[in-house]
Amino acid sequence: MKVIIAGGGTGGHLFPAVALGEEMIRERPETEVLYVGTSTGIEARWLPASGYRYELFHVHGLRGRGLGSRLRSLVEFARAVILARSVIDRFKPHLIVCAGGYASAPMGVAAILGRIPLVLMEQNTRPGLSNRMLWRFARKICVGFEETARWFSSSKVATTGNPVRFSFDPALRPRARGPLQILVLGGSSGAHRLNIGVVEAFKICANRVINLAVVHQTGEADEELVRAGYRGLPFQAEVTPFIDNVADALKRADLVIARAGAMTVTEIALAARAAIFVPYPFHQDCQQEHNARVIERLGGAVIIRDDAHLAQNLAREIERLSSDSASLLAMGQKAHQAARPNAARDIAAICFELAESGVAA
Repeated sequence: MKVIIAGGGTGGHLFPAVALGEEMIRERPETEVLYVGTSTGIEARWLPASGYRYELFHVHGLRGRGLGSRLRSLVEFARAVILARSVIDRFKPHLIVCAGGYASAPMGVAAILGRIPLVLMEQNTRPGLSNRMLWRFARKICVGFEETARWFSSSKVATTGNPVRFSFDPALRPRARGPLQILVLGGSSGAHRLNIGVVEAFKICANRVINLAVVHQTGEADEELVRAGYRGLPFQAEVTPFIDNVADALKRADLVIARAGAMTVTEIALAARAAIFVPYPFHQDCQQEHNARVIERLGGAVIIRDDAHLAQNLAREIERLSSDSASLLAMGQKAHQAARPNAARDIAAICFELAESGVAA
């Protein structure tokens, strides 16, 4: 069986795509997987080092640009569709999976034109532009959260959860004695406002909450700035641009402070950890806020707005939760109610079934 898995731009689209491909090969080693992404996304750095087979297109988004830029983007998109059809002609896939992001749209259009069975993956609670364009032509839409299903036809939706590359051990245990372990996740590409807000929050509460140990993923741009910000604070802080094994980092954490991308929310739920979410405030659809609400409604997270009072509000919540280990444990248990640990396996089963049926959309 041959399958193309298209998606990327950010880790939130790339790594679920890779998790699915790895699961399909694990279950059926004869499966051939070709990953398709953009030349400007995280996949352009990650895929060449992975050893996996891949193709990259030059394509950008269509929203939030002037007329001239939008016209150029449409020309880029048309060229990407032509390239996608060329890739299909050479690779001859039995199935195409679009995992979201700019790269998935041209490949999805090429799948429709070539009458190749199409599966969509939607990680967020609010669908992205690509999936809103393509879903009517897909055989199946695999969604990460129950809240997402209402955006699509019920006959096409499968609530599978979001696939992850690591095995999470939801160690539901009382907090160990010693420093409170706080993990800060700014996202695979960093989050400048969150990075600065967290450091300022620790400065505000440093004299009242000193028994801490912090691991802070900054992204490459803010590493030195954040490292300098922690100097002089009365606790241990490990600063790193990127965490390779997020499952291990979550296992060691008592509390997570993070943006609310779909995969971050998914991983925190799988790991059964209490969270303070600071959703990205400038997304047109408030996508991250809706993601965070999934866990907040269960009682597993606190949401803080990224505004002028971010540092003060973060300091207040850090101080409150650091003194209440029972609440941290209970929040983690509640967050875990949203977990779907078999997502990769379930999506792989759907893909195998559709590919074997040989019925186009």
